[in-house]
Amino acid sequence: MNQHRYADAPGEFFRELLAAAPPGPDQMKDVDFLLAGGEIFALVVYAQLILENARIYGIDDDLLDQIFEFMVRDVSGFALQLLSQPSSNEAQIAACREMMRKPLHDPERYARVWQEHVEPLDGAYTMSP
Repeated sequence: MNQHRYADAPGEFFRELLAAAPPGPDQMKDVDFLLAGGEIFALVVYAQLILENARIYGIDDDLLDQIFEFMVRDVSGFALQLLSQPSSNEAQIAACREMMRKPLHDPERYARVWQEHVEPLDGAYTMSP
């Protein structure tokens, strides 16, 4: 398992944001600010759970990389939303900029994941009447 690929994941920067520049009293009343921060928090928690269980469930590196491709993209989008809030201060803006990353897109990996993990599920699930 190549977990080192995720060593500088945006979660580290989110943790630093919360430690160095937590939301202030006015930001705690700002629903848009809280929603963007909450989305990042949820993604960080799910990322940790995925990494902890990848070895236990034998998740191959291609599938893990594909999962993290969308997670990095999502964290980056929510970091941009958080950065863009009128109430964001300079420390929060700097931390959000650190969280924004362009995920590594690999068309060959995408095709392998599609063929090995998605196509075999075709027809496996049906809707109940």
